[in-house]
Amino acid sequence: MKQVVLFAFLCCAVPVLSRELNLSQAIQMAEQHSFALQKARANSAGAVADVSAARAERLPSTSAVGSAFYVSEVPTLKIGIPPVAFTRDVGTHQTYQADFRLSVPLFTGGRISGGIDMSAATADYYAAMESADRDRTALQARVEYFNLLKADRQLQVARASMARADVISKDVSSLYEAGAADSVNLLEARLATTRAGFGVKQAESNRRTVEIRISYLLGLQPSESLTAADTLTLPDPLRLNAGVAPTKPELMAADAGIRLGEKRLGIVRADYFPTISAFGGYSYGKPNLDRFNNTWNGYFTFGANLNWSFNLGSKTSKKARAAKYYIEAAQNDRSQLQENLNRDAAVYYEQAHLAEQRAISAADEAQIAKSNYAIAQAQHRDGVLASNRLVQIEADLTSSEAAMASSLADYYAALSAYYYAIGSENLRKGL
Repeated sequence: MKQVVLFAFLCCAVPVLSRELNLSQAIQMAEQHSFALQKARANSAGAVADVSAARAERLPSTSAVGSAFYVSEVPTLKIGIPPVAFTRDVGTHQTYQADFRLSVPLFTGGRISGGIDMSAATADYYAAMESADRDRTALQARVEYFNLLKADRQLQVARASMARADVISKDVSSLYEAGAADSVNLLEARLATTRAGFGVKQAESNRRTVEIRISYLLGLQPSESLTAADTLTLPDPLRLNAGVAPTKPELMAADAGIRLGEKRLGIVRADYFPTISAFGGYSYGKPNLDRFNNTWNGYFTFGANLNWSFNLGSKTSKKARAAKYYIEAAQNDRSQLQENLNRDAAVYYEQAHLAEQRAISAADEAQIAKSNYAIAQAQHRDGVLASNRLVQIEADLTSSEAAMASSLADYYAALSAYYYAIGSENLRKGL
């Protein structure tokens, strides 16, 4: 029985292993798990395959047709010239026929090249959308990772506050036993300890909530424990970028949309021109050409086709006019997008700059509060400072440390949003 109890104790005492992650790993895992990104990749791959299919239109096409049939009645030729008279069937009851043809487009007025260009523009669009999804996934991973770092730091602050509250409570108890403190001081110290204890529980719950969120984002089991390997430091001076990068996926998608409209216009205008193709074929069968003799024979055919048609209602010109309007609309959308991106970049820069100043100020406040608490603790032990005042100074220290932890994480989150707004490559990098 003792061995069973000992074994159970050892099993319970085994520490739960925690997965350690840095920011680069978190971004990579989020990209691998993102269903939206996988969908975008599938769309991009499909668009690339469409380009290959469009290019195949330039190559010759072959066809083969075979048939075999039986005719119960065939025409009969009767010739009666005295003294000779005879009757002969024209054709045969059984017919076997096989036709092979090779066709090559010679001139299409730009239909084939326009179709290839449209497929290429579509592929560029989906490639840009895939890149945009990667940026969004990276931004989400960065924000959740910084939230985990913030939750870790806030939990440390809460536990440190709990430890300080315990020290204050013991000091007040000693002063109370010595007659240097009253029951009000004792109750205030206990109240501070109770509040600090709940603060620890609240910080633990908040960290667990963030851990569950980032676990689902990275495709991990929510029961798995995570540890952030990076450490946040005070930021370097932020400098404004020259502007939104021309390679930002949203801009590239808008450019692809304009090209798509232009190529569609070219295909519409191709209706003004004829379509010319060359062909060659071989026919083999029985009786084939010779309808009188029931024998196998074959022959070759070479030629060209020309197809040129016009709509009496000016259909082509109207479709061309509509295509021009679509291009104009796409160009206006692109201009509006550029303006919105420039605005967002300026706004996110201001937010990141403010978060930078807040982080620096919070670090100074935390250092001052720490020094103030050390002096106040010494004064309280000397009996110079009241217990309630020491409790208030400790609460200020806890608040300052929590503000510093939050401000650092908020700065890096704001910086990530700024990277996303300008299309910076730093968005997909680590710290």
